[in-house]
Amino acid sequence: MVSQADRDSDYWKPENMAKRQCTSVHIAYGPDLPEHTAAYTEMVVEKSAPGTYFACNNFSVGYIGVQELWDRNEKGEPRRVAIFSVWDAKDSGDNPHAAPEEERAKLVARGEGVITERFGGEGTGGKSMRPFNWKEGDVIRTLVVEKPDGEDFRQIAGYIQDPATGKWELLSCWRIQAVQRGLGGGCGFVEDFMRNVESKGKERRATFGPAMRWDGTSWHAATEFRFTRDSNPNANINCRLNPSRGYFSLATGGDISPEPDFAPFDSRVITPPLPTIGEDVMSLVRAPKLPQQSFTPPAPRP
Repeated sequence: MVSQADRDSDYWKPENMAKRQCTSVHIAYGPDLPEHTAAYTEMVVEKSAPGTYFACNNFSVGYIGVQELWDRNEKGEPRRVAIFSVWDAKDSGDNPHAAPEEERAKLVARGEGVITERFGGEGTGGKSMRPFNWKEGDVIRTLVVEKPDGEDFRQIAGYIQDPATGKWELLSCWRIQAVQRGLGGGCGFVEDFMRNVESKGKERRATFGPAMRWDGTSWHAATEFRFTRDSNPNANINCRLNPSRGYFSLATGGDISPEPDFAPFDSRVITPPLPTIGEDVMSLVRAPKLPQQSFTPPAPRP
């Protein structure tokens, strides 16, 4: 059997990827501000399909965003979730049980209705997920915050704003070794994880930005955007400016075709419209580290 977890298996050969799945597309947020300790990012999903991950912010040790899962709920509606994952501090391969205990991401806290577990197959770490009934056209707002937790460790917490109420909600917070400080670079991406051949014929599109980074004193906006792709040779991908948002949209799958003047690995510098960062965000950025929760056994996956 072909292994998805084996990074060197035939499963990931470009010619095999092309047969079954959409090309993954990314938009990098620059200039780099490696030691930023908070990241506020917005995203609008314009078109979705089953088995899609719209990552609002993929930073150095994790990512946060929303997904449409493979199946539907009891009402026949798409099952949609919010997800936040943090990798272990050091690379121990793809087996979540192989990572030394002292190097694993440890759960500190999780929000109401959030399910947490360890993951593997793309590196190893801790994952959190909760039902999140986002809709096409909603502005998805996420916040990632790093806080020191002693000399050798740090906490990384992920929050998402409920579009219906405007309230910020904790997904989860993890404690990892402080091999480095700061959240590193950042990007948004669109990924097809259905990978069943049919999925490559379905369009997915989202617009990414603004992307704001906090350096401990002030916020810095991303003004450089670089369009990239994975090794899948399928060419039905697109990156273009969304005039209504003033930021760039990414699309993959279906009948999408590339823009003639914005090819993969090209960059654009813009002066983007900036949000007002409210006190609700700043209170989370400035708050002390989260206290350790006690946990009951994990609930079933949503």
